Amino acid sequence: MGNDKIKYKGQEILRNLDSILQKDSFHFELKGLTKSTRDIINEVVQGILERIGANPLTSFHLFSGVMEALLNAVKANARFVIFKDELLTKLRSGGQTPEEEAEELLDTILETEPLRDAMQRYIVPDKIKKTVQKILTLSDKKKSKKVTLSTEDISFLELVREKTKIYNLKISVKIEIREKELYIRIRNDSPIMGMDLARIRKSRTRHAELAREGKSGDFFRPDFLDEKESAGFGIAMIDEGFYNLGLDPLECFDIQTSKHATSVYLNYPIDALKKMEF
Repeated sequence: MGNDKIKYKGQEILRNLDSILQKDSFHFELKGLTKSTRDIINEVVQGILERIGANPLTSFHLFSGVMEALLNAVKANARFVIFKDELLTKLRSGGQTPEEEAEELLDTILETEPLRDAMQRYIVPDKIKKTVQKILTLSDKKKSKKVTLSTEDISFLELVREKTKIYNLKISVKIEIREKELYIRIRNDSPIMGMDLARIRKSRTRHAELAREGKSGDFFRPDFLDEKESAGFGIAMIDEGFYNLGLDPLECFDIQTSKHATSVYLNYPIDALKKMEF
């Protein structure tokens, strides 16, 4: 994080926090979402909110939204690694496609949105979801140091980490203090599949309908929440944070995707962050 001349890493950010917070633009590049990373981002966010004179009560909703978006980005990159591996395995299966041709075909599929989306039907979504959850669970256990992982589990995490490095999948966070808004962009180096994006938008529209009736919290009941991967709790929690701030998330929160990346845009009007009544 830093300006064009200075880049800080890890605890350097906290040691230089006072000078960093004098800037109007901030940039992070993350490899994961460790407790240390969360603590650093929290310190930066709290410092920014104090600087712009935000009501302290807003910090929970804003920081929670940022963390949910970051967790989604971590999961998305992990999911994309698994999707690519599963697809490559299927292309190689039966020995009919030579190794080099399989790699070239995989690149073509991933670069072409209709082909990429069509390939979803050949990959078992539940398998991907369970594997991503396994990665997150094992990572948390490893960080806590309260549980000793098996050799198999350690090897599995190392393999996932190595493949993530090979694919060069990163997460970046950009925060800007603008004249009338606090702008946050979170980007990860993997696309959202077309079906998943459509499901997300449908889910958000349903949440908005409930919010207009004054009962957005009902969306978290089992009969409303779409718990399918990429369209469930995380996005809804970000939206709910905006509703609790008296803002319309469909106007303040957007998701855009391309063949190489997904970007989440969060815009918080500074006047709304200063308000007491919500």
